[in-house]
Amino acid sequence: MRTILHVDMNSYFATAEQQANPYLRGKPVGIIKAEGRGCIIAASIEAKKYKIKTGCTVWDAKKLCPQIILVPSDMGKYFALTQRLIRIISDYSPTLEVFSIDEMFADVTDTQKLYSGGALEMALSMKQRVKEELGEWMRCSIGIAWTKILAKLASEMHKPDGLTMLSPENYLEETKNIKVEEVCGIGRARTTTLQSMGVRTLGEARQLELPREIADLVWLRVDQPVSRVEDLQPAKSVSRTYTAFSALNAQRTVLNLVRNLVEEAAAKLREMNMAGRTFCLFLDHFWARKTLHSSTDDPQIIYDLLARAYEQNPVTGIRQAGVSVSNLIFNYQFLIFDQRQKLLNAVDKINQKYGVFTLYPAQLLGGELIRPEVTGYLGDKYYRFHSSGISSEWEKAGATS
Repeated sequence: MRTILHVDMNSYFATAEQQANPYLRGKPVGIIKAEGRGCIIAASIEAKKYKIKTGCTVWDAKKLCPQIILVPSDMGKYFALTQRLIRIISDYSPTLEVFSIDEMFADVTDTQKLYSGGALEMALSMKQRVKEELGEWMRCSIGIAWTKILAKLASEMHKPDGLTMLSPENYLEETKNIKVEEVCGIGRARTTTLQSMGVRTLGEARQLELPREIADLVWLRVDQPVSRVEDLQPAKSVSRTYTAFSALNAQRTVLNLVRNLVEEAAAKLREMNMAGRTFCLFLDHFWARKTLHSSTDDPQIIYDLLARAYEQNPVTGIRQAGVSVSNLIFNYQFLIFDQRQKLLNAVDKINQKYGVFTLYPAQLLGGELIRPEVTGYLGDKYYRFHSSGISSEWEKAGATS
């Protein structure tokens, strides 16, 4: 039987800001985008006590907690901390899977034998090093079990700063009150089906005769190996999507949104040293796909292509939009004498230093700029862990205070 640890950083973005700024410690903090829609993307442990959750609007958050402190996100800071966390956990096992920016799995089946107290002693050592090396305010919860799904559930049981070990003898009892929608693999459709049968928890679901695929999930029999960072595959596409609060009825507004999304997708291509040949535009039920003979990372070329496709069928009243780039090539090298590429390179450097859309096309003047979502890897996990450029100036300066 394997032994898997799931390490989950508690209220990661907010706690990172509290670590960097002692004034914020012990206070309700909400992390927001630097600009854009008023949405909380992460809440501190203190803010969560007021029922403030990820996705809560700023208006609702202030209503729930008038004293909440809003802090713009700093992804460079969070990625730098994640790199430090990876180095810590890698000291305990060579088999490490980075599941998201704030959580990872480690298979310690063999290495736990180096500790007299086994996996529990190892987990306590990890937690101590997180405090010592990431900062005294940083906390993580660790779950221990023999499968990834059980280890992840265990880490959720005693937050924050928890440590929970599940065994074959206790796991059914310990998990019986977990809501079905909290289990990986039980999505919205399956949750709705189970709830229509009067089922809310795993314990209730286990009283029923269910199809094997669902039964394996509610009995937590699903198992997968830990996927190492070295096994990550390069992205097959780069995309950016957006959902508007209200329908967009003007063609110019729709085209400006498309340009906004194209600029972001193209900037991500250039950051990852990629270019693409196939470009897709999604506008609610409208869909267009165009392929060039040669690859490009130039937003003007991509936008012109997709704008022409839209103008042939100018739908309005749309709420969802998306741009996708595929048929990617890697290690894309532009011609050094290409003035357009030199310009794009200069724009990228300024935007990376001073913030997204410090410089942007004149077409977007006077409109709302949509910033990238910042709650995950933005589809570039492979790049983040296979690039020499993943460290930030913030990391070089030191994370703790």
